[in-house]
Amino acid sequence: MPVQAAQWTEFLSCPICYNEFDENVHKPISLGCSHTVCKTCLNKLHRKACPFDQTAINTDIDVLPVNFALLQLVGAQVPDHQTVKLSNLGENKHYEVAKKCVEDLALYLKPLSGGKGVASLNQSALSRPMQRKLVTLVNCQLVEEEGRVRAMRAARSLGERTVTELILQHQNPQQLSANLWAAVRARGCQFLGPGKGKL
Repeated sequence: MPVQAAQWTEFLSCPICYNEFDENVHKPISLGCSHTVCKTCLNKLHRKACPFDQTAINTDIDVLPVNFALLQLVGAQVPDHQTVKLSNLGENKHYEVAKKCVEDLALYLKPLSGGKGVASLNQSALSRPMQRKLVTLVNCQLVEEEGRVRAMRAARSLGERTVTELILQHQNPQQLSANLWAAVRARGCQFLGPGKGKL
């Protein structure tokens, strides 16, 4: 029976044992299906499949790299280099560049400190939709083909959302309202408002 997936705000801990990821016992390992589980829980699996969507794990668990992007977000000690064996040297070089980009982007998920030193994900510099899209990208496994395809989709979605938010941020309210009504009219929609007695 599949395990229920965690909420996106709980991405810094293992969704099976609920322990926060760390560099020793609970190393975060992202799978090709974009689910991330600690290495301890992965080694306890009876079947070599994702516990959430039952996608087969085609790569040996010991070969799958630790997700350094998540480790840096929990404040764990992140090694400078991790040996990853890919089919050729060119792929290895591209993997390292892509991994570094994802790790740099992940830092935008670090929460801003609130009052009394308390930090929360809600106080991030990014909007909630941007946070969700970035969490999806951070959880992609770049060693496996399926994970790379998912990472490309997540990166594109993140880029599109970035452009949308920039446009919205730089439009004046009157222009934004005029554009919204033009879009509503173009679709042939009417704004009826709340029904009587629903206020």
